[in-house]
Amino acid sequence: MFSSQRIRGLLNRLLMVVVLAVPSLAHATLVRLDTTQGPIDIILYDKAVPRTVANFLNYVVTNSYGNSIIHRSASGLAIQGGGYFWDDRRNTYDTVATNAPIANEFSPLRSNKRGTIAMAKTDGNPDSATSQWFINLSDNGSVYDSFNGGYTVFGEVTASSLAVADAIGNLPVINAGGPFTQLPVRSMPSGSVIAKSNLVIVNTASKSPNSYQGLWWNPNESGWGMSVTQHDDILFAALYTYDDAGRPTWYVIPNCPLTITNGPVTVTSCTGDMYKVNGATPPTVPWNGAGKVTTKVGTGTLTYPKLTDGTLSFTINGQSGSKAITQQIFASGTTPPPIDYTDLWWNPNESGWGISLTQQYNIIFAAWYTYDNFGNPIWYVVANCPVVNGNLCSGTLYQVNGGEALYRAWNGTDSTLAVGSVSFYFADPANATMTYDINSVQSSRSITRQVF
Repeated sequence: MFSSQRIRGLLNRLLMVVVLAVPSLAHATLVRLDTTQGPIDIILYDKAVPRTVANFLNYVVTNSYGNSIIHRSASGLAIQGGGYFWDDRRNTYDTVATNAPIANEFSPLRSNKRGTIAMAKTDGNPDSATSQWFINLSDNGSVYDSFNGGYTVFGEVTASSLAVADAIGNLPVINAGGPFTQLPVRSMPSGSVIAKSNLVIVNTASKSPNSYQGLWWNPNESGWGMSVTQHDDILFAALYTYDDAGRPTWYVIPNCPLTITNGPVTVTSCTGDMYKVNGATPPTVPWNGAGKVTTKVGTGTLTYPKLTDGTLSFTINGQSGSKAITQQIFASGTTPPPIDYTDLWWNPNESGWGISLTQQYNIIFAAWYTYDNFGNPIWYVVANCPVVNGNLCSGTLYQVNGGEALYRAWNGTDSTLAVGSVSFYFADPANATMTYDINSVQSSRSITRQVF
């Protein structure tokens, strides 16, 4: 048994805000390549390779990559783009206009491992990178780290986006001559004429807002929290808190678009409708969402003057209030995980419940919002789920009771109870099986990353 002090220590690590966040990348710039095969989100290494990142961003913000072509796929090793675009007026390809080449910033500390993005160069000239980039689909450090002065890695593709890059790498490849000897195609061209519809196109490339994904809480009010999942400029916030009787309840803000206000201090904020859901089935029986009722209870606003600190303002059933919040750090390390499972996960055939996974280094914090035996909203947490072999984690499942409603002053009288355990087996970066027991009743669910 845990002591009450130990339980309180776990609770201090617990509550909660789920957002995509590896701490070492918390201040990184994000870029989205919107391709015909799906979005590819890239986390840039701003501070480590500032010259290379600035060069890449210059092509992004000038729309040089808009309507560009993924023109090379090298046998599952890498896919390459940034050199050519499709001219819709002439109905043919053309070359991307380039700026002056940049000096090489390669470092062995940033190897060309799977999922990283690096700049392409002219053979025999280490300082020749301009607009072309490539995404490593395999661990290519043994070649790309030593050849031609080393190819500068300047970012990494998010785990969910790596599946899109892999899908492009698995497309058929044809030899169309010239720079297109390894051209991936979505469909085979008719004869020798290649149309835009045959090609993998980067429709747009855009710089995304800073990432606010992660667990958020007020350290002085341990016992409630929030998970924030960010996809591009939309936040999905799930609040884990209590009703007037101290029973666990949860609210969601599923669509909170970010806006930026410039002034003496640049502030990022979002506002969205807040909902409560009840009437669905508990996780220990087969899902039946027929009785599920979704009710709008108010609105919520998240305001961020800094990346790591903010304010939650809300109106819930006519009661208004605000809370200071900060990012919750529960793990430390020096090496980011090979796959980051941080995201909002669900079963699309069982819309009405979900689970937020936040990974920091090799530890996952899971916050699960679901229902009790009477259809009332309830939430559980797994505060410490160590990842083993890159695809499996298991931890103790806790339930928390006795807290205060958000619009009341916090008194910290909540209690934490271990009710079972959960294991997550990740078949790939986007699909997993969740196996659990709650009060000795065992079950499992298939889950996948939720797209919104």
